[in-house]
Amino acid sequence: MRSWSGRTLSTHILKGRLKEEAEKAESERVTQTIKSAVAESVSRTRAIHDWESRLSRGERFRSEPILTVELERIWLQNRPILFIGSIKDIATHDESRYRVTVERSIFGSFDHMFDTELELSLLSTKEQIDSLLKKHPDLFEDYGFNNGVAVVARIDTIRTIYVSSQEGGRDEVKVGNGELIDV
Repeated sequence: MRSWSGRTLSTHILKGRLKEEAEKAESERVTQTIKSAVAESVSRTRAIHDWESRLSRGERFRSEPILTVELERIWLQNRPILFIGSIKDIATHDESRYRVTVERSIFGSFDHMFDTELELSLLSTKEQIDSLLKKHPDLFEDYGFNNGVAVVARIDTIRTIYVSSQEGGRDEVKVGNGELIDV
């Protein structure tokens, strides 16, 4: 059993606090780097980044269903959209492209929440996705909690699919089909 003197205990506590502060500072630095990269991408691509606020009519939570026509007015523009979510799947589409499915998850945005689920089904060059996976090899570790991404995508069509809910009913999912511009 180890005995701590007052001075040794104080030093140990101080080292622990310094370590916590360093980890917090590093986490904030990473967060700022990500926010800066997303802002640069939005600026470069002229992406629509306020669509969630427009769709929720400025409210934090929207409980009524989202109509396809509402998404059409916002997503089907001559400009791409910024979509923050999680990669749900990556599948080969053809020799040079993948189909990437990105779902809007609770990790994406706590500013605006919707009762209707939203996701994107995007064609992407294999180089874009292979590069992302190479840069972030741990993207799918920890049960998918680290696979949050910000994508800029041009949406061409919107469709509605229905999935079984945990309660035995059906949940509506609005899917934007299009092309991945940046990730």
